[in-house]
Amino acid sequence: PVTPEFNPGDLPENITKFLDLRYACDSGEQVLDLYLPEEKDRREGKMFPLILYIHEGAFAFGSKRDKRAETLFEALKRGYAIASVDYRKSGEVTWPAPLYDIKTAVRFLRAHAERYALDEKKFAVWGMSAGAYYGSMAAVTNGLPGFEDPETGFGRFDSSIQAAVDLCGACSGFHLLDEMIRENGGENPTHDREDSPESILMGGPLQEIRELCRLAAPGTYVRETVPPFFIFHCIGDPVVPVQQSEKFAGALKQSVGEEKVRLVLKEGAGDHGKPDYNTREIVEEALDFLDEVFCVQKEADALPA
Repeated sequence: PVTPEFNPGDLPENITKFLDLRYACDSGEQVLDLYLPEEKDRREGKMFPLILYIHEGAFAFGSKRDKRAETLFEALKRGYAIASVDYRKSGEVTWPAPLYDIKTAVRFLRAHAERYALDEKKFAVWGMSAGAYYGSMAAVTNGLPGFEDPETGFGRFDSSIQAAVDLCGACSGFHLLDEMIRENGGENPTHDREDSPESILMGGPLQEIRELCRLAAPGTYVRETVPPFFIFHCIGDPVVPVQQSEKFAGALKQSVGEEKVRLVLKEGAGDHGKPDYNTREIVEEALDFLDEVFCVQKEADALPA
């Protein structure tokens, strides 16, 4: 499918844009766009915390200029840089290749942190649906070499993530999706089909590769060293059941502590990913969380009394 895109040319002129930066050379999909805050902030020599935005698209489509990302540009006003990343889709590769792409993009950005005034100690991932899954996987596998492919480039740089925003990600196991949907009274669960987005990504019907699905679940890698997480889910999500986030958040809280995990559940039967997952209200709540994690002081709060 072709998803709506925004035009970077419509952003304010005082926002510096670096478009179609190539972070690897195996595919035309391995590119990202980088946006920096206002020029006055750059002149002051600030180093910007970075949000790596990972777009949705059922692992098979979508783009770094996904129109849903527009609300995230509020972060530029708070002094964040934004890198919106493309990655190889399931029509080209299977898991875990797209995760390698995300980690390579992070290494690329750290390799060029000084050039773009990025604070390499404050990198966050932000994703919705498929993007939330990839971002969560990148965050929970910090320091695990089995999830790195240094041959894709910049292998001597760090791919670690310091905070994560997970909006309706399937983070507790693809093989449990249909089971959870049936628990919620769903009448037509389809994730176990061999042509489902998850089965195509994983290379086979989910119930035939349950152990591989377990190994592909972010919840499997929760440890004390996992970074802080903001997790949002609509209780009535009919595609990715809310239990995926509840179970993941529970494991995180047990390992890293309640204070490092914020689970926000919205009542009602919000459709998967729209419109509830990219409203200004949710974006601001997630940004407030990142501000706390990174000790970012809002401009109004920084003014003398």
